[in-house]
Amino acid sequence: MKQKYLSLAVLAVVTLALPWVISDYGVNLATEVLIMSIFAISLGLIMGYAGMVSLGHAAFFGIGAYTVAILGQSMTNTYALLALALVLAGVVALCTGMLFIRTSSFYFLMITLAFGQMLYALAWQMKPLTGGSDGMKVSAALDFGWGEIGSTHGLYYAMAIAFLLVYVFLRLFVDSPAGRVIKGIMENEARMRALGYNTRVYKLLAYTLAGALAGFAGGLYAYYNMFVSPDLTNWMLSGEVMMMVIIGGVGTLFGPVLGSGVFILLQNWISNDTERWPLIMGALLVLLVMVGRGGIVNWFRLAGQYLQLRRRKPLSAASAVAHAAHDANEEVAP
Repeated sequence: MKQKYLSLAVLAVVTLALPWVISDYGVNLATEVLIMSIFAISLGLIMGYAGMVSLGHAAFFGIGAYTVAILGQSMTNTYALLALALVLAGVVALCTGMLFIRTSSFYFLMITLAFGQMLYALAWQMKPLTGGSDGMKVSAALDFGWGEIGSTHGLYYAMAIAFLLVYVFLRLFVDSPAGRVIKGIMENEARMRALGYNTRVYKLLAYTLAGALAGFAGGLYAYYNMFVSPDLTNWMLSGEVMMMVIIGGVGTLFGPVLGSGVFILLQNWISNDTERWPLIMGALLVLLVMVGRGGIVNWFRLAGQYLQLRRRKPLSAASAVAHAAHDANEEVAP
């Protein structure tokens, strides 16, 4: 438990201190990483803790983004817009989840994909409301009551605080009794059902919470990008965020954060050098997934275990020498 609190403290310090050691371009990129980290850990919640793989998670992200873009034309309150983005995405997740969680793993994947593409088609066709394929600008400004936030550093710290709050909330949720039940359902649903737990209720809880947080991330992205389009609901974005989770490490909260950083940094670095960056990016991601099973978090875990073994070996050798010397003394003593 102390190690978890220490990890949270280190994460907070690194997150808040980062803008002071990188360039303005790096700060802008890090802001996007923080937003996508919230999106990724929301998907990681249902993938790694509830065992539900979704290809329609971008639908909730798009709902949150369009909520801020559309309602922001007549509302200016940032708190209200972000709350509505979270609530609307959560309500849609609740309503659809009651149907989706009744299906098996393969059919769940396909039905979430179909749901995401349905919302993508709606965003494309409802041009008077959403701007259609042209998208729409976000007129609402990010303002938490002490003035409009327009600077690069100000925007970063707003997203950093949002990210840390979401991360701490999910850490508490995962460690709660409900979180343990959800993880138990992923490991052995039949056993949890035999113990008297209503597994569908807990799976629906995880799915609804994940959808709401994805909508919250979408609302933040609308403020960051100042533009939304149907692509924010497309299955390709769901696939990208799924790759972030897999690269970082499924079944952890910090893994999707690492995966988001690696994915976005690689994407920006490679796309600056070549127009065929999707091909190179795809090959690198396949290599990362094949070589690094368990994700980047697992690499750190294995490195830590290796260092512990290296520390133990010299101690064991010294202990063996001491015992040998003691035995030798006993043999030559009169």
